[in-house]
Amino acid sequence: MKKMSVPDTMKFFLSIALAFIITACAPVISDKSLREANLSVSFQELQKNPSAYLGKVVVLGGVILSTTVKQEETLVEVLQQPLDRQYRPENRDISYGRFLVVFQGFLDPAIYAPYRLITVAGEVTGKKVLPIKEIQYTYPVLAAREHALIKPEDYNNEPRFHFGFGIGIIR
Repeated sequence: MKKMSVPDTMKFFLSIALAFIITACAPVISDKSLREANLSVSFQELQKNPSAYLGKVVVLGGVILSTTVKQEETLVEVLQQPLDRQYRPENRDISYGRFLVVFQGFLDPAIYAPYRLITVAGEVTGKKVLPIKEIQYTYPVLAAREHALIKPEDYNNEPRFHFGFGIGIIR
């Protein structure tokens, strides 16, 4: 076996580091879904008039509030939050309202549990009025096309860099 020279070894490690950096910056939703989506529609516009966006694909995210399993579908109630560059919800105390996502089939409420973060690319199918405490609330409703359930360890979405043996930098 041929021994690698120092420049070859450096190129090898730089290639691996670059691969990690590129995947760390990748969106949580596929390029195909992002191309199909109307990314210019704000949640505030959608919430004001869901009927105006019927059939349009949008990308929304936030914190799961509840998951309801029905016979052939699962309904997930989400507290909307702004999305970062990777289309992950920014886990902050900012929200412009709530929306519902309809998934075909069974999603386990133990996994799609309250306080988990989720991003959804979905088609706007209308609105649904449901009670929240003592008021009637109008939810925009999406039929899920693609989604990403964010792992709890990824909730801190600050860039992280790690060098060697236990020395790390968090910006």
